[in-house]
Amino acid sequence: MTHSFLPGAEAEYLEAVQFFEEQRAGLGAALIAEFERIVDLAVERPNSWKLVHSSGVRRIGLARFPYAVFYRILPNGQLQVTAFAHHRRRPGYWLKRIGV
Repeated sequence: MTHSFLPGAEAEYLEAVQFFEEQRAGLGAALIAEFERIVDLAVERPNSWKLVHSSGVRRIGLARFPYAVFYRILPNGQLQVTAFAHHRRRPGYWLKRIGV
């Protein structure tokens, strides 16, 4: 199983990587590594994390950074990242991305 991003989620992710890299060299790379670790876990066990919406969206938090990955499993089995959300961002803002 592979993963993909919705455009808004990918933009959030890239902005966060850039922000942390600007704060300290190497911190953006650390965020990328943490994200990849989390996505690998979600790909291996997609139903292990909390279901947050009836559309099948689940949430998994990053350990080192104040972000969570919201994702769903598409009919073709691919993991789709619907949001890369900071913990302080308003809840549910990403619902419009999935047509809710």
